[in-house]
Amino acid sequence: MPYLYEHTLVHELQTLLALGDNTRMGKLLYSVTTSLDGYVADKDGNFEWTSPSEEVLAFINDILRNVRTFLLGRSMYETLAVWDTLPTDGPSAGMNDFAQIWRAAQKRVYSTSLSHVTTAHTTLERAFHSETIQKLVTESDNDLSIGGPHVAAEAIQAGIVDEYHQFIVPLLLGSGNYWLPKDVKSQLELVDVRKFANGLVHLQYHKI
Repeated sequence: MPYLYEHTLVHELQTLLALGDNTRMGKLLYSVTTSLDGYVADKDGNFEWTSPSEEVLAFINDILRNVRTFLLGRSMYETLAVWDTLPTDGPSAGMNDFAQIWRAAQKRVYSTSLSHVTTAHTTLERAFHSETIQKLVTESDNDLSIGGPHVAAEAIQAGIVDEYHQFIVPLLLGSGNYWLPKDVKSQLELVDVRKFANGLVHLQYHKI
């Protein structure tokens, strides 16, 4: 939708003008793939249906291009840790690209039960402190990405998530692990809608 794309450019320009120079402020991003009814996994914890096509993965990589820190819950970390060992010269350009983005970034893992981490550039945290993350975002010209609905819920409740990227799979699950916390009110602005060849739809929202 051209008008949404143009509106996004206007929004970014207004942000730069408000800063008074060309300094780019970091943002906290929440990017997640959900079913049509908003679940990231079914009641049994299965999320195999979230696997992206090459087209979708290339789009996700562009969103994460400026991310230098991943904030992850235990389950999301254990899912993504394999990217530390996957080859970066495989047959999938999207997978190679994501592996490079992942390896170049710092990771903070939030867990009270995980005993140690196995990936490079990774620290283990026992509690999520929204004030610390907000300070990191404010002082950085790179983005941070938060992953996993439980740790993301803490950031959403604290009001520090700047962008929401929801990738909606045309599938109804009926129950499972929901992508947003309950009892949180926040006004958002829709800035991008995109449909992919496999039927998946991307919605991007900015915090107002």
